[in-house]
Amino acid sequence: MNKEQLDPLKKVEELTSKANEVFGKRGKSVFERYPLAFALLVIVGATLMSQGIKELIFKVSFLKQQPLIMFLLGILILVITGTLYKKLDK
Repeated sequence: MNKEQLDPLKKVEELTSKANEVFGKRGKSVFERYPLAFALLVIVGATLMSQGIKELIFKVSFLKQQPLIMFLLGILILVITGTLYKKLDK
């Protein structure tokens, strides 16, 4: 093969390389393009969920009047889920 045939192939290769770079930049995930917005959304979502659960728990009058029972129930739930996690992880 002579140089004249290789040059067009080299040009095509360069063009595809540039196209890949352009589309690679556009192909970034939304999380990479807007990290602060998603971090704020996660914080707001977690806070709303936490406050919602708190309000639901306080609607149960027995738990509201017995914080020690609520504390022990929370520990029991964490122990059960931790044990379950260890068993499922094997």
